[in-house]
Amino acid sequence: MKSFLIILTIWCSTASVAFLQPLSAWERAGDEAVKNKDYGAAIQYYDTFLKKEQNDLDVWWKYADCARMFNAYTEAEKGYDKIAGSEKYHRKYPMVEYRIGEVKKSQGDYDQAIKHFKKFLHDTSGPGLSFREDANREIAYLEDAKTIASSPAQVEVKHLGKEINSPFSDFAPIVVGDTLFFSSYRFDKKNSRTRPKDKITKVMISAKGGRAREPGKGFPVADTAHIAHTAFSPDGHYVIFTVCQDVNPSEIRCELWLTVIDRRNRWLPPVRLPEPVNMPGFSTTQPSIGYDEYCQGPVLWFASDRPGGKGKMDLYYIPLDTVFFCECALPLPGKKIGKLPRFSQPINAGELNTPENDATPFFHSPSQKIFYSTEGLPGLGGYDIFSAGKSENEFSEPRNAGAGINTSYNDLYYYLKADSKTGYLSSNRPGSFFLDETSRACCNDIFSFKLPQQVEKYRPPSLAQQDTLSTVTTKAAPPELPREDPQPAPVTKEPELADFVGLPLYFDNDEPDKRTRRSFTKKQYEETVIDYLEKEDEYRNQFALGLSGSKRDAAEILTDDFFENEVRRGYDRLIQLADLLLVRMQKGEHLEVLIKGFTSPRAKSDYNLELGKRRVSSVKNYFEYFADGALKPYIESGQLKLSEVSFGETTARSNISDDLRDERNSVYHPDAARERRVEIVEIRKSGQKNQ
Repeated sequence: MKSFLIILTIWCSTASVAFLQPLSAWERAGDEAVKNKDYGAAIQYYDTFLKKEQNDLDVWWKYADCARMFNAYTEAEKGYDKIAGSEKYHRKYPMVEYRIGEVKKSQGDYDQAIKHFKKFLHDTSGPGLSFREDANREIAYLEDAKTIASSPAQVEVKHLGKEINSPFSDFAPIVVGDTLFFSSYRFDKKNSRTRPKDKITKVMISAKGGRAREPGKGFPVADTAHIAHTAFSPDGHYVIFTVCQDVNPSEIRCELWLTVIDRRNRWLPPVRLPEPVNMPGFSTTQPSIGYDEYCQGPVLWFASDRPGGKGKMDLYYIPLDTVFFCECALPLPGKKIGKLPRFSQPINAGELNTPENDATPFFHSPSQKIFYSTEGLPGLGGYDIFSAGKSENEFSEPRNAGAGINTSYNDLYYYLKADSKTGYLSSNRPGSFFLDETSRACCNDIFSFKLPQQVEKYRPPSLAQQDTLSTVTTKAAPPELPREDPQPAPVTKEPELADFVGLPLYFDNDEPDKRTRRSFTKKQYEETVIDYLEKEDEYRNQFALGLSGSKRDAAEILTDDFFENEVRRGYDRLIQLADLLLVRMQKGEHLEVLIKGFTSPRAKSDYNLELGKRRVSSVKNYFEYFADGALKPYIESGQLKLSEVSFGETTARSNISDDLRDERNSVYHPDAARERRVEIVEIRKSGQKNQ
């Protein structure tokens, strides 16, 4: 289920229905969205209907059910209350008191939840009879929740703010050295035709507490698949992660993949882990690697809905080949990942699993404990975090992490540092960012925590530093081991020249070489874009200046999205293009790259024309000096031609401000910044049409 990776919000599909549709069309659109499990869109459709027809309690029931499924608890309660207040419809929907009890529980109102579950037991008849056992169990769980909530731990929990979190789901935090790795569902899906665009998940990093960004060149990415959940081997070179594809708006299917950082600190092309790790037709996700004292080596943990479990998602683990996870097996620079070892059959974690969903495992090597989240044990509501000690292949009784770490909301992805005192988790508890002011639903954000006291910790002698990995360092390369190349399907297809047509490359205001009318520059694009990226804070602050509350948040998010999804991504794609051009040159091809320059409308057109030429010049310089001049001989011989077309301001959109006094809109607004660019508009064989 998609909720194990991300708690989604999909509002965009409501735009596909015309506003002049008959009222019944909105209800039918909501019904169709429910069939597709697109509960966020269904809420919007039903809400539009109810604004015109406020007394249709049948639609109120649909609205409330979708809001509950979407974690919009206040809206769900509003809808169910409408039903409960009508004696006729109360009889038609005998589950209404049960549902109110559920949403009260989700909001931490345990006494009121008990009251409604008891009322359900007193009043229920007909279809509701089958839920009597569930209602009694819920009441027992709620009494436990009251006990847990009455003794909150003195834990400090802190929201990581806009430097890390977004209005979309941010989750799966782990620490490697001084760098926080996590996954974020904030990125636009390639070729999406929806408004706004569908989103996908990518891995992000925050070094030394800085603002989050993508890992950079070489890290596995996919434009139409979710990439998430990084789990590092003890030496820090091997990374297991998930690749997930959408099944429908509320469901995904995931598999585990592997990448390696070679001896030059470069990411190698990833490979899919074979069966029995992955099982076709089922999800394998949320990997965690920890040193297991009993197994005397690293163990891979994950969650899966494969057959043979207790129901829904279960926890599994596999001891890993320690020979494979050591530096001597690292591929030499330029080589592929070698033949993967044979994996043993995954072991179901037995007594840890429940008939409900058990997910997000994390094995803490210093304490030899497994931490995970489950819906199937008594807790405060939603997913609660539990821990259990491991001895040989047996586990101690799972223990609730307590109030503070847990809430009545969904608490997931617990990560405890090697000090056994500080760490991170992901939750949609109050304080998380959300997309919609009305429903206040969605999303998981990342929180740090500090536990009240030091816990005695175990340090395995051979891998004592496995939880405090430093950044990978390059050592003398041992002899290469003979290994067979695996034949897995790649995460993404090999790039083609056509993939780079339309590639935009962005510039700071009046760069390169401010206040000059020269039509050329000695700078290369790499210099200008690195300086530009370092000004992200300035752009964010200036664009948000004078705003407050949700408007300020929106302005900051727009700026961050532009710098991360457009400026940085454009630079990364330029590197990929230069790599591909070099390969094509070495094969003897003759190519022409056509480059067009753009500017914002702040200066006169003749000045802008020269500025556009300087920007094209900086990109041509980049190709000439790429990889210590590897492309230069091909440029000088004419085998690689770099042609230019500069249009200056003439193609800038008419709504872009040209007021020199209004820097917020003419310089710092993302729309104005998008006009300051160069585009790769055509790549063709010399003298021929587009490829």
